[in-house]
Amino acid sequence: MPEPLKLADIKLRMQAYGVKPSKRLGQNFLADFNLLRAIVADAEVGPGDCVLEIGTGAGSLTGLLCDAAGLVISVEVDRGMFELSRDILSGTDNLIQVRCDALNSDGRGLNPALVDLVAGRIAGATVADDFEVVDHRHTSKLDPNGDSPLRGLSPALKLVANLPYSVATSLIIAALESGLPFDRMLVMVQHEVGEKIAARPGDREWGMPALLRSQFADARMKRKVPAAVFWPRPKVDSALVELRPTARPDMAAYHRLRRLAHVLFQHRRKSAANSLAKALGVPNSQAAVWITACGGDPSHRAEQLDPAVLQRLADHREIEPQVRMAMQEHESQLSAKADKKARRKAWQSRVYGDE
Repeated sequence: MPEPLKLADIKLRMQAYGVKPSKRLGQNFLADFNLLRAIVADAEVGPGDCVLEIGTGAGSLTGLLCDAAGLVISVEVDRGMFELSRDILSGTDNLIQVRCDALNSDGRGLNPALVDLVAGRIAGATVADDFEVVDHRHTSKLDPNGDSPLRGLSPALKLVANLPYSVATSLIIAALESGLPFDRMLVMVQHEVGEKIAARPGDREWGMPALLRSQFADARMKRKVPAAVFWPRPKVDSALVELRPTARPDMAAYHRLRRLAHVLFQHRRKSAANSLAKALGVPNSQAAVWITACGGDPSHRAEQLDPAVLQRLADHREIEPQVRMAMQEHESQLSAKADKKARRKAWQSRVYGDE
């Protein structure tokens, strides 16, 4: 790949294509060549790796990943940026570009069609593509039908990306939950998000994102990145976060834990007993008995409870059905709000017309 385009050239290209960074999609592009190279180096990307990148943007990081990796699968949801980067990256012989939303339609979990595509490509299988795909490969270094010395081997899968700020936490958790065999993840996120993802029990930032991440991977803040290296310049600094997956948890137990955490962590300033009682509609005394029986201190806040205690609470035969009911009620409330919002939007459209 040639050198990444300078920011002035990217702006000219975007102007020619009639596109501009979307605040709604959280698009902030890295404009520092040294940092782009450092990301590839920090991820230790090599010719035996398949890299998934979410958020192609103008293709600056994509091109450097292609220089180092055996195969790069890069995802972009914005049509204008997809077409722009497709032309910038034309001629790259180990790149597959995909235009789709990396998240599922409800925003929970990775797009299952994308998961199937990535799993199939790294296994060398032919997978039906349910969205727009541009395969730049001529003789990819990981092509199982070519003369690659890696033929027949299973490449390591890495997630390396400057994640869209608006959905970074959701994407990280979704990638961990997806079942894809990630060897490592190195992602750029807002600094505050990085602190919440990499937090450990007892840290001020410890909460649901870190709890869920901890079930799959260890995490640490790799670099603090100033806002000045991005365009458009965000209002906050960013961070490069490294995640190293550990053993995959029992997913049924994990989802019980996730449901409990969702209802329990809504009242951060209350004691764990008070939070659980309020969430499930039971007396505080009953909640305190459950927490004590599971090895926790009812007077502590929910975030202060050890993850093992939370898992025992989630698995408790009396608590688990009530957590399910609380979640169903919460989902019903969200659905009602969404319906009300849709009706109001339809009314505004009839009264004021489409703007």
